[in-house]
Amino acid sequence: MKCLTLCLLTALFCARAVAQDYFRHDSRALTQASKAVLITDLSRMQPQAALITGRRQKGKWKMLPFETAEMKGTALSVYSATNPPRVSLPLLEKGWHSVHVGLATTSGGFNIGGNGIKAKLSDEPVFRRLANNLALLPNRRAVIQECFVSVAELNGQSLEIAPMPGLPATVCYVKLVPMTLEEVAASRERSKHRTSIATFDGHSWIWPFKPTTAEELAEEFRGYEDTDIGKWWFQVTGGDLVCYPSKVGTYPGEGTVDFPTGAYAAYTKSLETLFKAGVNPLKVARDAAKAQGAEFHVMLRPGGWAGSMPYEETFNSRFYYEHPEWRCLDRDGTPTFYMSYAVPEVRRHLIELLRETLELQPEGVGFLFNRGMPLMLWEEAFCVRFKEMHNADARSVEDDDPRIQSTRAAVMTGFMREVRALLDETAARQGRKERYKISLGTFAREADNQRWGLDLPNWIQLGLVDDIAVTWFAYHTSFEKTPGQIDMDYYRRITQGTSARAWPMVIAWKTGKPKELCQKTAAWLADGAPGIAIWDPQVMKGWPEGSPGNVFDVLGRLGHKDDLLRWSKNGVPSPLSVPLTRLDDNHFSRWFPNTGF
Repeated sequence: MKCLTLCLLTALFCARAVAQDYFRHDSRALTQASKAVLITDLSRMQPQAALITGRRQKGKWKMLPFETAEMKGTALSVYSATNPPRVSLPLLEKGWHSVHVGLATTSGGFNIGGNGIKAKLSDEPVFRRLANNLALLPNRRAVIQECFVSVAELNGQSLEIAPMPGLPATVCYVKLVPMTLEEVAASRERSKHRTSIATFDGHSWIWPFKPTTAEELAEEFRGYEDTDIGKWWFQVTGGDLVCYPSKVGTYPGEGTVDFPTGAYAAYTKSLETLFKAGVNPLKVARDAAKAQGAEFHVMLRPGGWAGSMPYEETFNSRFYYEHPEWRCLDRDGTPTFYMSYAVPEVRRHLIELLRETLELQPEGVGFLFNRGMPLMLWEEAFCVRFKEMHNADARSVEDDDPRIQSTRAAVMTGFMREVRALLDETAARQGRKERYKISLGTFAREADNQRWGLDLPNWIQLGLVDDIAVTWFAYHTSFEKTPGQIDMDYYRRITQGTSARAWPMVIAWKTGKPKELCQKTAAWLADGAPGIAIWDPQVMKGWPEGSPGNVFDVLGRLGHKDDLLRWSKNGVPSPLSVPLTRLDDNHFSRWFPNTGF
């Protein structure tokens, strides 16, 4: 019946005649696209001292000729370690326009390589990150992807372009498309389908980009404002490993001088630079969500305390290293890298961490249990609790004994009550009218939740959970045998008739093919899911399996059922692309270069 329902809905939407399908900010969808101003001579960028011809130099944009079948001009090119300054192009047009940049693929010499820039108008505080996510054409021919920057009323601004740390780029043109007032209003209208949840891991929004200011941190969120993502689940990084200046937790790499890679060193250096400048990254994220009208939930990774080599001094919770007596132990006494929630002091430590974050007044807090298990094993505190409940030795029973599970559930229910009490006490002290929410990332199947003490039916009835995202990628669960499978029937059953709701989750970097993603998410919505949760999306990323374009163009529309149904059948729209016929000295032909190396 579910499949039939989806098929009928798909047929209904796809029966509508559509001349051409475009994403929201595609310049081809505008009524005055034929009147666009195309600027292909980027030698006009300022300052001129930042531009060179001839041999490349550090700190300089190289000007080089490019041609397509329809245009020719002067592009700007940098490599991953060039590190040039930002440059700007004065815009002479007046009135409302949609602003776009043409960005070329970047060849690694033999195949595609990563690329990226960031762009903004001179009166905008935050850059937008852009990338060409197209494959090279046959015979290694490069191709331009047109990238949206902004909608603005032009009145003397400049377009500013800056490099992305560690990424090459070739910028070919700037396009300005006139807009009607109706189109401007539509472009600025907030989505009416803000049903999606996005998670942020607290780590990857910093280390590749090396931010030193609040504005650079906020670049991570530009592009979310007109999507269907209405809830941000922002992870502080780990359990008590945090990305903000904390009196309770530890920031990753704190006190470390010898890191396993430069990327981890850059992350810690960025945090220290921001802290020294008085910037609180968690507050930057919270303020960005508030400005976009999105809910902001502070999320902990319950198992994120410490790492083994080579990460022992990168993920290095001070609390973990100071209290080896509170770690989880296997039944034979083997220590693990996890702290035991059966220990009251461990639970109190996390309560204090949450208390600290509540000063920012998020809409809620929560735990992403998929990162990770175990929460308790056979350490003394657990065995004592087991003895109290069952008058038996926990080490003498099997791993899957129901009494093991019920003891874990009792411990975790107690902890969830402590979290709820903290939230209610804090709300009363703050004079807050709205109740703080509790959000959880839980496991794909009932048996996985039961095994690890996540007594969801009881928690829902007790009002200890509001929003649930169902994750299937969790070690020490059925994920290891049945990846990608989740039991939404179970979640519908336990939330029915309550205020709690459950979102199925997709992974931004493991989506499958575009049509497959649309089919799967459309089916979940047709079956009554309140929306889709998305694990760690980023605006500039491409499709993980290599399809053309930006995966975020679809991930940002997962609340639009009609779009998903149409794309499920017809495929997703493709970005505007323009094949190059020449780039610098490479006149593209069947005789592609670099075969002698």
